[in-house]
Amino acid sequence: MVVSRAANSDSFVVTTPSPTEICIARLFDAPPQLVFDVMTRPEHVKLWWGALGEGYSVPICEIDLRVGGKWRYVNRHPHGEVAFRGEYREIKRPGRLVFTETMEPHPEPGSLVTAIFTEEGRKTRLVITAAYPNQEVRDMVLGSGMETGTATSYDRLEDRLAELQQAS
Repeated sequence: MVVSRAANSDSFVVTTPSPTEICIARLFDAPPQLVFDVMTRPEHVKLWWGALGEGYSVPICEIDLRVGGKWRYVNRHPHGEVAFRGEYREIKRPGRLVFTETMEPHPEPGSLVTAIFTEEGRKTRLVITAAYPNQEVRDMVLGSGMETGTATSYDRLEDRLAELQQAS
């Protein structure tokens, strides 16, 4: 895995507010609109999502960012590929994004994910809550290495935000 030197790495926190939920929080050095855009545009998502180190890539990143629109990401890694897909349920740029998420080929319903982007000075606090159909599924996700993978991906997201702000 990539060693992190990204700003705000220490702000990453994962909690379980209920038996069926996982909550992830992280602070980013960018305004909410930019964080929202980097999380919802394929040209950016391909550079940070699942970017865990050498041999990881996102060869497929499809985003139809509208209510009812679908998304699908394929993460290629040293041992194969894994795909995730979902549908956008609510989009309130730049403050709120609600969507479903299912790992292929697992059956629905997967999870319902709510992302809240809150401005804190010149930074953005991202709080994501994923609700699962039951505690067994939630615990399976927690045991999958999701916490480490998400932390690393969010460090890459922070890196991308810094690159974009330096370029402007």
